[in-house]
Amino acid sequence: MAVWGLTLPGEAVARPAPTPSELEYSVKANYLVRFAAFVGWPSRAFETAEAPVVICIAGRDPFQGALDRAVRGQTAHGRSLAVRRPTTPEATAGCHILYVGKTGTTLVPAAESRAPMLVVTDSDATSERGMIHFVVSDARVRFHIDLAEASRSGLSMSSRLLNLALSVRGG
Repeated sequence: MAVWGLTLPGEAVARPAPTPSELEYSVKANYLVRFAAFVGWPSRAFETAEAPVVICIAGRDPFQGALDRAVRGQTAHGRSLAVRRPTTPEATAGCHILYVGKTGTTLVPAAESRAPMLVVTDSDATSERGMIHFVVSDARVRFHIDLAEASRSGLSMSSRLLNLALSVRGG
C-alpha cells in the first residue's frame, strides 16, 4: 500500500525553526498588541470615536513583519489596531504606543510636548526606561513598568498588566 504525502505543489514541507531573535521579537510584537487592551487613554488621544489604536516603531524595524501580522484582526477598546513607522519626532503625533528600537531614541518627542502615548523601550536599545521596558530574563521576554510616568502622560494601566510586570515603579 502506498502512502501519499499530504503537501500541495509549492507548499514547503519543513520550515526552519525561528532564530532566538525572531522568536524574541515575535513575543514582543504580541506584547505590544496586548498592551493596547490593558492601557487606557483619555478620549482626547483619539481624533474620532472610530480612530484606531496606532502602534508605532521608532527607528529600524526589528520585527520582520511580526507586528503587522500580530495586529491583523485585533481590536482594543472597540478600536482596530494599526502600525506606523514614523521617521521624525513630529511624525509620532497620533501614535498611541511608541516602541523605541535601537535607532529610535531620537524620535521620541519630549514628554511635555507629546500627546498621551505609551512609550515602550527595549533593553537592547537603551538603558533608559520607557513606561514599559522590555528585558530578557531567564530566556523569557519580560517587562518593567513605570506607572508614575504613565500617569503623568494621562494613561491608566490595568491591574492585570501590572501583575505581569517584573517590577512596577511609582505604583
